[in-house]
Amino acid sequence: MSASGNPLDALPAAVLADVLGRVADAGDIAACRLASRALLVASYLCPRARLCAADCVRRRRGGGEGRAGAPAFRTTARSLASLLGAHLRSLSLDAADGQGFPDDAMWVEEGEFDEADDLHLTSGEAVTAWAATAAGPVLREVEIADYWPQACWRKAEALPLISHYCLNLTRLGLKNAWLSVDGLKKMPNLTHLTLEFSRLDDEDLNQLNECFPCLHTLNLIGVGGLKDPKIHLLQLKTCRWEVSNVPRSLAVLAPNLVSLELKCVRPDKLILDTPSLSTLKLTIEKLGATVQVDGLASLTDLRIESLDLSYLFLVFVGSRAIRMLELELPESASQYDLLEAVNPDYLLKMLARISEVKLGPRFSCGLTLCLALCKDSGFKSCLKKLLIHVPQSESSFQLLPLFQICAPLCEGSDGNGELGSNPVYTNWELVCLLACTVLKHRTRLINKAIRSGAELANGVTGVKSTEHRCQL
Repeated sequence: MSASGNPLDALPAAVLADVLGRVADAGDIAACRLASRALLVASYLCPRARLCAADCVRRRRGGGEGRAGAPAFRTTARSLASLLGAHLRSLSLDAADGQGFPDDAMWVEEGEFDEADDLHLTSGEAVTAWAATAAGPVLREVEIADYWPQACWRKAEALPLISHYCLNLTRLGLKNAWLSVDGLKKMPNLTHLTLEFSRLDDEDLNQLNECFPCLHTLNLIGVGGLKDPKIHLLQLKTCRWEVSNVPRSLAVLAPNLVSLELKCVRPDKLILDTPSLSTLKLTIEKLGATVQVDGLASLTDLRIESLDLSYLFLVFVGSRAIRMLELELPESASQYDLLEAVNPDYLLKMLARISEVKLGPRFSCGLTLCLALCKDSGFKSCLKKLLIHVPQSESSFQLLPLFQICAPLCEGSDGNGELGSNPVYTNWELVCLLACTVLKHRTRLINKAIRSGAELANGVTGVKSTEHRCQL
């Protein structure tokens, strides 16, 4: 420190506390306390803190004992919450070390459970340790990522205890836990809830609907324990729901919901009573026979990732005024599956009804085979904007029927930059650009053959010859 003093000492403690809050990591904040007296004082006013048990997790995964120092994590969380007290607004506790339920399923299958509880952060003792301090009632945000090998086989009381102590909480995120709802109290201030890779003892979601009535954002990602779940939240605006293949009935009743991302497998029954919904992202293997989606009067943006396209088009597109349609195939699908899933002429007519179409990489690849069998492309089209991933092969010329149905002026682009830099083209220009793409591919193959021939003639592998080159 210079004789003139540390310049940080001139800054208000509230400003420095906000800076440290953006750092958040408890270890980094502790190191900052040694830099100046001002930072030492500000560290006691820090509004945000994050504790990570990555070192303990790595030692345990590596086969080391790691238990002697691990219980200190729970003590550290309690000490940190007590130290910051009424100044603490956001608390994050992480023992997952980047791992989640899908990656650690082998722990369950092989029965290799961890019987210790030193890193079980959603247990009643672990939650009470920090929630019962002065920080509990003033916290606004809490995120907990539990250690799955310890949490997967134990029912945790995190939700009831948080609802008891953290009365002013607005955001809550829990990951890698088996969550009990016994004793759960209503939390009228909670607006954002994320449950990820967890089991929830609320098979119909009745407790969630009753105790979190003011949710604006709900994320249920890989949540098990559900039987006939129904989301019924009057103030919900954004929802992301990834469901396993267990629930056979799914229902969303949310009059103010604007955006829904739904990923499911084969639900026998699907109910969407969401009159304000404008954006729907649907990933599904097959839609069941019972579908009630009459409440999609405001739907304009639709994304579908599925092979059940004929039925999904009928249900979700139908006579609705869809403005943007995005299509993709499942990762497990082959390039021939699209041809078997939908009639080529029907698919082309459906795309012609939409003003903006986005086709994912896998869908674009399958489309080249599908459109090769099209018999009719001479009909009126509304397609004005097209995003497509042009395959790097001569088969890309099979996309010609799609380009022919574009409006007289169409904004065209692709993920490979093959359609040039000018964003607006006429139909004829799009066809010409597609032809250029095919010719470029042929040129690459010819140049590759020339180089290989020259190297073979010279008898030296790896020599680049530029004397003979085919240019477009």
